[in-house]
Amino acid sequence: MSSLINLTFRGSTLVFRFLLSFYIIKYLGFEATGIYGLALGAIGILPAMLGWGLNYRTSREVIGRDAAFAAAIVKNRLFVTTVTLVLATIIGVIVAFAMGYQITFLYGLIIALIWLETYGLDIHMPLIGQSMATEANLLVFVRSALWVPVVVGLGVAFPVFRTLEAVFIGWIASYVLAAALLAYLLRSWPLRQTAATPVDFGWIKERLRHSWHIYISDLSIVGLIYADRYIVNYMLNLTLTGIYTFFWSLTNALQTLMQTAVVQLALPVLFQARQKGSIAEWKQVFRKQIVKTAIIATVLAAGVLGGSELLIRFLSMTEISEHRGLFILLLLAAIVRSCSDLLNVGLTSLNKDSHYATINMFGVCLSVTMTAAMISWLGFNGTGVAALITALVVTGIRGAYLLSFSRQADTAP
Repeated sequence: MSSLINLTFRGSTLVFRFLLSFYIIKYLGFEATGIYGLALGAIGILPAMLGWGLNYRTSREVIGRDAAFAAAIVKNRLFVTTVTLVLATIIGVIVAFAMGYQITFLYGLIIALIWLETYGLDIHMPLIGQSMATEANLLVFVRSALWVPVVVGLGVAFPVFRTLEAVFIGWIASYVLAAALLAYLLRSWPLRQTAATPVDFGWIKERLRHSWHIYISDLSIVGLIYADRYIVNYMLNLTLTGIYTFFWSLTNALQTLMQTAVVQLALPVLFQARQKGSIAEWKQVFRKQIVKTAIIATVLAAGVLGGSELLIRFLSMTEISEHRGLFILLLLAAIVRSCSDLLNVGLTSLNKDSHYATINMFGVCLSVTMTAAMISWLGFNGTGVAALITALVVTGIRGAYLLSFSRQADTAP
């Protein structure tokens, strides 16, 4: 039942994000879509860049612990987040002015979203670790999708709202509701008592000292997701960046749905299977999870392709339909990456943190190299070829490592 509810929340998020993608490219244009995609890249990359790799350990430490312990851990984590965001914002503004850039209203909205998305991610992961996946995905739905019909409706009805500023304001406004909902969901947590206790600087120092490889890995993961659009913009143009962002947003919605509704839910299950049982029991649990991931990802990808084709024809978006081959390649890559994400979870459940980080670093280097090479060779469609090749290679490496580690554990005395 829990998996069904989570899938419903994430499926609804997927549908609304579809709606937003079609709205932006249809009513705001290709170049606005390109700018939106570059902004999404910044909103996706900077939370990892400013996160110091702490969410990985935070989510693991709260598994099976009481609410008081989890609240204290989250407080320490959010203290680091706040200090980092303040310093990064000050430095960013100073550098922008020094280079002659003006901080426009649009940039201000993007900065606000970076702050809010960083906090949202820092809270989401501990909730998953506390077996509050349904609550976590409800919050994701509120802050990522519930506002979309309002923004789209206003834009369709009133041309004055057909701007990126209106889109970002609607997104920011959703956090007011999300914050109120979070306070209600955590009403049984000792939040007042936790707020009155001092920050544990010893905890922060110790975790930062041991999180460097996870930090590099987190940067590699977001680089793997977002770097290609900047290469497209640099090597081609903003219009094609907009088309690429449109297809990417559809396929990434699929992968995000898989991450939050399937893959992340496997983390506590695999950890508990490894801690409480033998490696044989862990293998049995992992096989079920990888089969489930592959089947659900394939079914959802087929649904995404079919639904998108109908909407593209209905809206007479002929320029988009010319790049159908790229879309199919990106969908195939999303299916492979979803399975690869589960392999990542498998590695972490076996405490292979350094290998987890090394593979991710290799992945982003391969992605950047392949994207640049394939664009030079095949043009715009080369981005899809590069995405699929990178996904297959990284998944193969992760699978080989995981198989090797599980065999070693199986033969260990």
